Amino acid sequence: MKRDHIYQAFALGFPHGEDAAPSLMARGEFDIAAQMVAVAQRYGIPVVERSELCSMLDGVEVGSSIPETLFEAAAALLVEIGALGRGSKSC
Repeated sequence: MKRDHIYQAFALGFPHGEDAAPSLMARGEFDIAAQMVAVAQRYGIPVVERSELCSMLDGVEVGSSIPETLFEAAAALLVEIGALGRGSKSC
């Protein structure tokens, strides 16, 4: 992923100790988005590019659970991240 073409970045996660829906943990645009990707890559956190998911996450507040309408997209993302961890490559 070329860092000079990153316009938005979103970080999804699960609140510590909670069995809940994924939450939007962080978001950034332009330079902040590029920094988020660089830090994630430095620490081995999977980074995938999904522009359609980014546009759907645009209205979600940081710290909020993602809406139920995004559960399927988030599940597909988690499956892909799991595949990346097993050595598969993302397109």
